[in-house]
Amino acid sequence: MSPLRDILKENKKLRRGLTILARIAAVLAVALLIYFPGRQTPIAGALATGIGISRMQARVDQLEAKAINKQPFTDDDKRFLRNLYVCFAKGGRLTIVLRQSSQMMRRYLSATGEDLETSPRIFVNSRPVQQQIEDLKQTILADIAEKDGLQKSYASQTFYMGDPKFFDAFVGLYFGRVIAEPSKTTDGTIAIRWRAECPWQWPAYPFIEEKYGDAHGQCFPIPNPRSILFGARHCLWLDDGLGEHLAHIGIAKPFLVYSEWDELVVTQETQDLQGKH
Repeated sequence: MSPLRDILKENKKLRRGLTILARIAAVLAVALLIYFPGRQTPIAGALATGIGISRMQARVDQLEAKAINKQPFTDDDKRFLRNLYVCFAKGGRLTIVLRQSSQMMRRYLSATGEDLETSPRIFVNSRPVQQQIEDLKQTILADIAEKDGLQKSYASQTFYMGDPKFFDAFVGLYFGRVIAEPSKTTDGTIAIRWRAECPWQWPAYPFIEEKYGDAHGQCFPIPNPRSILFGARHCLWLDDGLGEHLAHIGIAKPFLVYSEWDELVVTQETQDLQGKH
């Protein structure tokens, strides 16, 4: 009898623990097959573990070169890319921090081009968006104080909405703008109808090459447990330009994502009226 069998025979707790782990592994394997069926299974497995990433990286590099050189994509190329990005969308949906980005990816891959209304959370928790909101709010209050009047609407310039410290916004938001429609209530309070909107249009390879002098200038790592343990070389590195190229080969379509919400702003006039009462 082997030493391992001797240990297992004498240690009932260890046997029970290994049995439980085996059952959990079996359940996870079945869940993986159900949630990522067919050709998505090996892609999801590589993304989830890092095992097989080098082969996937070679395939991605080959397709990036095709996109940059404007070479035709085969049906198999398109199936692989669609499955890869669907796995990103599904994987993000399983997390807490990337759910809205996942929703946007699914709309992009639906290729309908229809606008997507989403929760304001992804916008209002992004620091660049917060700054633009505050700037517009100060402009509105200044107009009230100096001109005693309001414009029908106020809008920011187009700006980069992503925030590296808020991962969902960093992944999901690009360049967009904020719009405010204020109205004055009888007690002097300002009711503002906010709208944040962001065209979900990925940067194209020609734009990236012009900006950075390198078509791969916007290339980002997709981490996995192996890369966390052994370094970034085990990440899957992916060009933003390849994501934009999905629209060129007919498996995705840009759209507009937006959110709307209301805010009441207390002015000095409101405070004065409240003080009199």
